[in-house]
Amino acid sequence: MTNAMGTSAYMTQKGCRHWLLTALFHILVRHWLLTALSFIIFNLSFSPAGAQVVATVVDAQTREPLPFASIFINKRSSTITNAEGSFSIKCEPTDVLRISFVGYKTAYISASSLLSKRKTIPLTPLENQLKEVTVTSVDLKKLIRKTTSEMRRQLRKSEKHKSCFFYRQTSFADSTCFELMEAFLQAKSAVYLRDLFLLNGRFAGIQPDSLHHYSFWTNYFTVSERPMLTRYDYHGNTDAMPLTRNYGDFYNLDYDVMVDSTGRLLAVHFIPKEEVKVPVFAATLYINENTHRLRKMEGEIRNVDVIHKDLVVVQEDTSKVVKEIKTYDKFTFRLTINMTEERGFVEVQSAYIDSRYERYGKQLTTRSILFNVGDLANDVNRNIQAWGFGDMHDYIRWQGYDPEFWHNNEMVLRTPVEERVLEMFERENLFGIMSP
Repeated sequence: MTNAMGTSAYMTQKGCRHWLLTALFHILVRHWLLTALSFIIFNLSFSPAGAQVVATVVDAQTREPLPFASIFINKRSSTITNAEGSFSIKCEPTDVLRISFVGYKTAYISASSLLSKRKTIPLTPLENQLKEVTVTSVDLKKLIRKTTSEMRRQLRKSEKHKSCFFYRQTSFADSTCFELMEAFLQAKSAVYLRDLFLLNGRFAGIQPDSLHHYSFWTNYFTVSERPMLTRYDYHGNTDAMPLTRNYGDFYNLDYDVMVDSTGRLLAVHFIPKEEVKVPVFAATLYINENTHRLRKMEGEIRNVDVIHKDLVVVQEDTSKVVKEIKTYDKFTFRLTINMTEERGFVEVQSAYIDSRYERYGKQLTTRSILFNVGDLANDVNRNIQAWGFGDMHDYIRWQGYDPEFWHNNEMVLRTPVEERVLEMFERENLFGIMSP
């Protein structure tokens, strides 16, 4: 008995030591990552002496806001507009802001003209050239072939390059916001997003009850990883991607022609054929005719299989048990991806996802935005792979919530609704304690 008890005590002590060492390791790594992230974000920030500029970018003709427009001062100083076309950035009076939106003329605005009060900045739409009077006709097959080749070249040249992305996700049931998530993610960014991993995040949501049902997505951000081409060309591709040799099996084509300062900008519309039942990106690709490089793509990802999981209480014999019930749906996601070449190759600057569907008798809406905030040091990359799989909610909860880290890291200006929701969740102390 003594030997058995001694062995049991030894195993317990050994297990405790292992648990304590593991916990200590995770705490140290998390602290180190937060320090590294803070350093990255500090270097992407601006001089403390600078002033905060807040403005809204609109269409000069319709006065409609332009969401996710690019606001650029230099490689260390940039942001994008939010879903309502507004942005905030810290700058010096001598700075010049370059404000661009694909399909519009780029504007250059001095910071000094924006410092006095909140401004509205109009951008003028590019004029469409009528196809019948276009001086040089467009050979769509040749254009797509050259664009596919160039984008593959860009991908192979910079496919290992990793960037840090700021992420924000909100979910609504009718008009009630029941979820807010913000995070920093690592991703390979050349041409399209892939290999997304969590660096740090925070999540808060309203706990469902018998009267209020909410639907929480598992890793909603992965929708943005939808590729538009394959790394190498092969004819047997069965996925409906715009930039592949057999795109004609899935799409009919149309196009519009615009002219900007870099030459002609072609908006090529990939229209899915009615018989296509596989997941398909019904997209418009904006292509620079001179360089054959993508500037932007937007559209809908259709026919996506989605699994709903519900926990229900059922009666079995004399007891009640909780069972997971799965149901299946076909979903459509709206996706907009903007490109940039500020670092010498074509990479994702921002990605916006929007989904809307009926469930529990409510209109459920989830929206998310990803914004490329810059390079990651190689030593950071080596220490986060373990957090790249599973449900991101679980990893965020495991990391814990650090209010100080998030206080000044807004990155993309929140909308008034997002700001009110954040204040409510912070007031109710919901960050870091709730799991869907």
